[in-house]
Amino acid sequence: MILAKAGLLRLGFGDRITSDIVPPTLFHAVGQGALGVEIRADDAEARSLCDALTHWQTSWRCLAERACLRVLEGGCSVPVGVHSELVPDDTAAEGGGGVRAARLQLVGTITAVDGRRHVEQEIGCEVRSPEEAEELGAQVARALVEVGGREILDEIAKDREQRGAGQATETGTEVQNVDTAATRETASSS
Repeated sequence: MILAKAGLLRLGFGDRITSDIVPPTLFHAVGQGALGVEIRADDAEARSLCDALTHWQTSWRCLAERACLRVLEGGCSVPVGVHSELVPDDTAAEGGGGVRAARLQLVGTITAVDGRRHVEQEIGCEVRSPEEAEELGAQVARALVEVGGREILDEIAKDREQRGAGQATETGTEVQNVDTAATRETASSS
């Protein structure tokens, strides 16, 4: 049985957890576990409040993961998994000026729906800004495409189109059957 670890811990059942399912066994979805707050773009007060609450390390990890997914043109239903780790470079902050730096490692994966094909790439580097974190995510996505990820994503899109066309055909047939039945009913009642 697979249950959410956080829920078991909250319920006091941490002692019943026999195993964590972690990479490389299972890669999580992009941004999974991070909280987001949506605000109006022109609301300076809300932005200031959010900035005070923002955990920059989590933000940079999520930016890298989301950039990877964006370059792959994927969404929440595409089998793209990620794992990121960020280790702050405390010596960069010692220099003052609010400089942040960290070692960011990102693993990206794409798995065929049937699980038979899987591509994985990992890249790590030092980042000093949210933009550099996003660039790392884009690099991982491009590396995934180069090793066969595009073919897997194309197969998924083709499968989705075929299923969508099949559903549209079924719906069209159902509508036609209803129209035919209604026409017969009208003809028989006149």
